[in-house]
Amino acid sequence: MAGRQRRDIALLATGLTVSTAGDSAALVAILLELRGHGVGWVSAALAADLVPFVLLASYSGRLVDRVDNRRLLVISLVAQGALVVPLAFVRSAWLVVALVLAVASFSTVVRPATNAMVPVLAGEDRAQSAYASLATGNGVGWIAGSAAGGLLTSAFGVTTALLVDAVTFVVLAFACSLLSGTRGRPADAHDQERPQGGMSILLRDRLLWWSVVVTAVAVACAVVDNVAAPFRFLDQLHTSSSGYGFYLSLWGLGALGGSQLPRRIPAVRMPAALAIGNAVSGLGVLGIGLAPNLGLALAASTFGGVGNGIANVALTALVTSRVVEQQRGRAFASVAALIQTGVGVGTVSGAPLVAWLAAGHAMAAAGALAVLVSGVTVLWTLARVR
Repeated sequence: MAGRQRRDIALLATGLTVSTAGDSAALVAILLELRGHGVGWVSAALAADLVPFVLLASYSGRLVDRVDNRRLLVISLVAQGALVVPLAFVRSAWLVVALVLAVASFSTVVRPATNAMVPVLAGEDRAQSAYASLATGNGVGWIAGSAAGGLLTSAFGVTTALLVDAVTFVVLAFACSLLSGTRGRPADAHDQERPQGGMSILLRDRLLWWSVVVTAVAVACAVVDNVAAPFRFLDQLHTSSSGYGFYLSLWGLGALGGSQLPRRIPAVRMPAALAIGNAVSGLGVLGIGLAPNLGLALAASTFGGVGNGIANVALTALVTSRVVEQQRGRAFASVAALIQTGVGVGTVSGAPLVAWLAAGHAMAAAGALAVLVSGVTVLWTLARVR
């Protein structure tokens, strides 16, 4: 049994590594392509990648809870790969955005289905360790893909980068088809009498609800960092584009390390671990904003990445520990909707904050807000589990 579980998690983690690398390379290629059409189209593509998670959360969550997840993953991933093929060849900005929207719509099923499948594949008692393995794969894929995206686009063009992404979807679909576990069943008796949406499932657990909301706030603050960082590193800390890329790599490496820390944390302490991860991430953003020189800013980047990695694993483990299996698809879909709302708020707020406060002060303010909210949540969650 343990051998089968390890095989399934290794398959899924490997497939996610390859697919995430393809996705991040494709994102770089798409943004470089749309840059020539103006900043409005770049913003539209980023919005198209976010909006489906908010609008389709209710539908995708119910689908994940009712349909065989292995089959659902294979169909959705193959559909995404098929949509990326025409995306590789179109050059009209509105068609690019429309296809990005379509691909993201299938992602609203893929992400909650993957998260909900992990306890089935690894066993409830090994779910935290499995989530850490998947987070490692995602982190490695993102770092490698971000670097490869620029290289592929400059050397071979946007079409090649996107066709590579289409192949990675097929690789992940094949890995999912080999999984021995499955998930998806009719709703339990309670749900049949009174069907519950994902938000209702989160709201009935006060601790889970506020943990997710605080995480969404922390994510919004971190996204301000994404908007402000190019101005902070290039204009204020006077580094080059390679120095800016080093900052991104260090944040990613910190997240890889941080994702390993929640493996052995007891489930009862997971809310506090999530809040601590959010606070550490906020401290990293605050440190980048206040750092007097490049070296300290890069150190703060690594520190913030550690918090990001802790929070990523702790969030999925927390949902798994507090939501019954039959409702996890809806819960994970609603969590994704709240987190992506935070991403949208942070993205929209980033530009005016940078214009008003300048990049360093904008990052410091965003990081301080994340630390304040997360720090209060740490104390609250620790008090509740005593």
